[in-house]
Amino acid sequence: MSTTSCRVAAADTGRTCKHYANGQCTSALALPLYGAHPSVGVCQVCEHYRGRPRGLGDVVEAAARLLGIKRAVKVVEHATGKQCGCPERRQALNEKFPNSVNESIDAEPK
Repeated sequence: MSTTSCRVAAADTGRTCKHYANGQCTSALALPLYGAHPSVGVCQVCEHYRGRPRGLGDVVEAAARLLGIKRAVKVVEHATGKQCGCPERRQALNEKFPNSVNESIDAEPK
C-alpha cells in the first residue's frame, strides 16, 4: 500500500490520535520508529497512540497514566533494566476486548 493510500485509508477509519495531524504522525517518540507517514496498522498498535480508546488496553493504560502507575513503572524499568511488557499487554487487551463503541460513534443513526 502506498503512503498516499495509507493516508486515505487512515482518514476513512477516522484516525483520531492527537499525534496524527495533516496526514502525518507528529509524535516525537514514534517518528524515529515509524516515520511521518505510518500505516493504519501501525497506528492501531502504536504505544504512543492518544486517541479514543481502541479497546480495554487503552482504557487500562489511560488509568495507569492518570494514577501515576505508569511513571512508577518507568522508574522501576530504569532501575532494574528490565522491560515491563506494558505495550504488549496493551495490544493484547485491545485485540481481545476491542471497543465496539468507536464504530457506533462514527456510524449514522438509523
